[in-house]
Amino acid sequence: MNESSLHPVAEEHPRQEPESVDVPRAVLIAIIALAIFALAVFEADRILHQETKTLAGPAPIPGEIGQPEIGMVNQRLFQLQREAEELRAEQMQRLNSYGWIDRNEEIIHIPIDQAMEALVSSSKR
Repeated sequence: MNESSLHPVAEEHPRQEPESVDVPRAVLIAIIALAIFALAVFEADRILHQETKTLAGPAPIPGEIGQPEIGMVNQRLFQLQREAEELRAEQMQRLNSYGWIDRNEEIIHIPIDQAMEALVSSSKR
């Protein structure tokens, strides 16, 4: 083995150019970019105002209202919430009123408060 293969020869580093930024060119590019952005913003604002004028007034009621499914949303789930309230109101009305359970057997129901009072008074005897 020769000595040159064991020790690599230090290569000369290439000369680095001085770092400099062309400031006037960068400022010009930034000004042009800002001008294009500002024009785009003004055009978008003009379109928005134009569209807003054409949409003046209340929104129309969609024809899908009342259907069991609108798009991908099952409306039945929202109706279940009201059904629970209605069922609860019916149950409370039945608990607080008189009525027939079975007419043939002559079985009636009475308000729950009166039934509890009757039960308590019969257990005290």
